[in-house]
Amino acid sequence: MLIFDDTTIAISAVLLLTSVLSSFLNPFFRKVKISESPVAGESTKEESSRALPPVSIIFTPHDNVEELSRNLPGYLNQQYPADIQVIVVAPQKDNETADILKRYADNPRLYTTFIPESSRYMSRKKLAITLGVKAARNEWVMMADICCTPPSDRWLESLARNCTSDKDLIIGYTRYDEDTPDYMRFERFYHTFHLMREDQQGHAYRCASNALLFRKSRFLSEEGFRGNLKYIRGEYDFMVNKYFNGHNLILENSPEGTLTEQTPTGKAWCERHLFYMESRQHLERTFKHRMLPYLDQAALHFNYILQCTAVILSVILQHWIITAAAFLSLLITMVLRTYICKKALTRFSVALPTWKILPYEAAIGWHHIGYRIKYEKANKYDFISHKL
Repeated sequence: MLIFDDTTIAISAVLLLTSVLSSFLNPFFRKVKISESPVAGESTKEESSRALPPVSIIFTPHDNVEELSRNLPGYLNQQYPADIQVIVVAPQKDNETADILKRYADNPRLYTTFIPESSRYMSRKKLAITLGVKAARNEWVMMADICCTPPSDRWLESLARNCTSDKDLIIGYTRYDEDTPDYMRFERFYHTFHLMREDQQGHAYRCASNALLFRKSRFLSEEGFRGNLKYIRGEYDFMVNKYFNGHNLILENSPEGTLTEQTPTGKAWCERHLFYMESRQHLERTFKHRMLPYLDQAALHFNYILQCTAVILSVILQHWIITAAAFLSLLITMVLRTYICKKALTRFSVALPTWKILPYEAAIGWHHIGYRIKYEKANKYDFISHKL
């Protein structure tokens, strides 16, 4: 039936308006700036040397022999006008790692140290980083992962140009390589996009990247990871959450400053989510950080549920005007959300088939629920180093 009464008009208007508004409740609709390409304004090597500070880079490999062999030269061979110290903190009796490090023993940039085989009351990762910081000869220290590849020999310069007197933290953007499954790349970009906006708005909460520059003096004066030493993972998150003070952090997300991380295993992917669910319970500003993503997902699902309900009921009742309005609102939703997301993906050179965007957006919330169920079922002692 073609009924043009006030109720039909009101319902149709609500459907159309909701489709538009819900599409704008979207992390990709919010502005995230891309850092300008570096070294464009530096005319001489002498000027560059004065501007860039000496940097120590800490790697803590664990069962990463292949990655260490492949990626270590990329860091040792950085074209950088100031001092570089590459510190590798490896487990004792890790003979394969030791063999690889021996190849570069004559490189003056490399410094190697080892951690004890066991540490009962402290995360081995945090212990390794702490030992690396103490061994660093430079004020500016970087935590990085050896499973990541720098884009060029000017990568460090891209990040270190942000080391100014008023900054204590510099976050470098990280993306997965092109061999990573599409959903993994999309989900990481989805969450990282939200975090990048928080960083640029002065509301930094955590760090989902694999490169973080910080000051050695502040790390030591405020006792490093004190307060979260027992938690096995989350070192990047805890660092940003603890040391950010509202204006001392800057994000570097230019292509030249972007690390590429190799495809994680399914186990590593799952563990990353579960360990974050544990870590976030001990981070400050958690509610404020989670409120907007929850609102985004709620708006997305409410809109789809409203449209599907309207289609089903209007077909049953043969209110074809409402049926047409519901289908039109669904079309508007699909076009707007696809366009907004595709534009953001293109800006950051994330190649993803257009038809996958909508199902991946909707899947974010359901995957989160799945990981939450796994976390609740997990043994909570698996997330801490205190094995009492």
